[in-house]
Amino acid sequence: MLLIGEHIFMIDDGGIASCIEAKSGEITWSERVDGNYSASPVTDGKRIFFFSEEGKTTAVAARSKFEVLAESQLDGGFMASPAVHGAAWILRTKTHLYRIEKQ
Repeated sequence: MLLIGEHIFMIDDGGIASCIEAKSGEITWSERVDGNYSASPVTDGKRIFFFSEEGKTTAVAARSKFEVLAESQLDGGFMASPAVHGAAWILRTKTHLYRIEKQ
């Protein structure tokens, strides 16, 4: 789970992503994101990134309205949660290790 501002964002193992108002517990949105999920989501404060066991990354807006911003696919699938080191993200799939950083 991620707490960003007044909202909690999460995804369950079966791919249901949700946004909940932190104070009231009211569900703001709950949407299916294709895939199965074991890795924890990460955020840059504006976007939330979900990493599926099938290797798909889905970026959604960190807002109270559901909006998919981007999707990408890497070889293998994500079982491990990403690590963040400074501006770099370390992603480990079942077959590869990636370092992603804007230069």
